[in-house]
Amino acid sequence: MTCSFRGLRNRCIQSILILVSLMAGAARAGEFPAVPGELLVRFKADASQSAISSSNESVGANVATHFPGDPQLYLVRLPDGIDNASGMQLYNNLSSVEYVEENLLYEAVAIPNDPFFPQQYGPMKISAPDAWDITVGSSSVIIADTDTGMDYNHPDLNGNLWVNLGEICDNGIDDDGNGYIDDCIGWDFAADNNNPIDINGHGSNTAGIIGAVGNNGVGVAGVMWTTRLMVLKIGNSPFPTAAIILAIDYAWQNGARAINASWGGGGFSTSLRASIERASNAGVLFIAAAGNNGRNIDVTPFYPASYDVPNIIAVANTTSTDALNAGSNYGANTVHLGAPGTSVLNTYRNGGYARYTGTSQAAPHVTGTAGLIYSVNPNLSAADVKNIILSSVDPIPSLQGRTITGGRLNAGATVLSTPAP
Repeated sequence: MTCSFRGLRNRCIQSILILVSLMAGAARAGEFPAVPGELLVRFKADASQSAISSSNESVGANVATHFPGDPQLYLVRLPDGIDNASGMQLYNNLSSVEYVEENLLYEAVAIPNDPFFPQQYGPMKISAPDAWDITVGSSSVIIADTDTGMDYNHPDLNGNLWVNLGEICDNGIDDDGNGYIDDCIGWDFAADNNNPIDINGHGSNTAGIIGAVGNNGVGVAGVMWTTRLMVLKIGNSPFPTAAIILAIDYAWQNGARAINASWGGGGFSTSLRASIERASNAGVLFIAAAGNNGRNIDVTPFYPASYDVPNIIAVANTTSTDALNAGSNYGANTVHLGAPGTSVLNTYRNGGYARYTGTSQAAPHVTGTAGLIYSVNPNLSAADVKNIILSSVDPIPSLQGRTITGGRLNAGATVLSTPAP
């Protein structure tokens, strides 16, 4: 980068600082788990298609995925014999490339525990019944769950399943022109097909915490008794960055008001952060699990919870006694609040029920609460909803100095604080 004109000196210095900041935050090849032989390459805004093709040909890479939300971003597969580090070096030497990074892998942040435990302490702990006196949700509020998919045949989930009304199912045509054929109930972005069925169990559990059908005489109740759950499968865990980015873009482009992210890892991804920014610009909340490493993520970041994007709410795991779970990450400047996440009973794959523990379970309590707020007033902005949630917490000692608010989610107080439309 050169600064030939004195009048542009300050602007150029700012650009250099931004570039240095991005390079400092980026993960080094091999530092964190990643898909072997795959890279995320973003070409400069003025790079033509011919220049992009020539650049990929010079490396010997094949384009695997285009990203509708960012047409300059490509997932490429390297040729045999070139590892990720070598491929990154080759791309970094090309003038057409803005940045290159690995297709990092992120883990689902929960561990299943004893199934069929006959109590749900979470809704009572967050005063959900006080919220339910006002609203139990709305079928017009779409919530996206980026996870291992969902058992969409589950009797406690099927009634709240999002259906893409712009698509005629099973006709082999992209009826709504969104780039996905027969995406009637969501998409599997890892396998690239229209069947986001959950074979892991994690996604069915987080989906149920958000929106298991309530008051139906079956199983459990979600924070929202009524909603539309958009099933965006990003793998069976670990989850590749490319699949996550596609899912996030799909969510905001297809009407979701909030995105649940019960997953994460240590690697910084410029591409992933940019996709969350696009969701933020579209007015969509992004609720992220703080992680289960028992560490301060102000010091050792955990992504996506640690990204400084305004639509993110990062959530720690609290117990039935309002203690901070020993395995939960925390951060006085990074993690916003706590929510129930220990021995949480909810839906599971194959029509079952199971207990899970982790910030994966804490985050969807907040996501469902955001959905209740939107049910009362759909005209609120994402910033409004975030502010209502954070200003309505119950202060608890275990979160003082450990989270931004020092408190645990109170769904009842949030709904009571929500202004009428």
